[in-house]
Amino acid sequence: MAIFYGLMAALLSAIHLTGDKASATGVLIFAAVFGTPLVLHALALRGVRNGLLWGRSLSRTLGILLLFAVPIGTVLGAFVIMRTGPKDWENSASG
Repeated sequence: MAIFYGLMAALLSAIHLTGDKASATGVLIFAAVFGTPLVLHALALRGVRNGLLWGRSLSRTLGILLLFAVPIGTVLGAFVIMRTGPKDWENSASG
């Protein structure tokens, strides 16, 4: 997901900059809209790979937010929530 957000930010910035009225404000808005989730997903990945509880909590929070991105985000959000449940978390932490 982090790669997707990064690609979308780069694409939209490039489209915006090639227009007649390229503004720094528009680029900053695109960077904020797509950059924030990119950073959050990268942080969650780092926390989960290290087996830290805050990584799991952040992943679950991002999964809940993805539920509102119908239809694909809903499927991805449900998958993230299921895979960060207590049972899966214990299995991955121990093995």
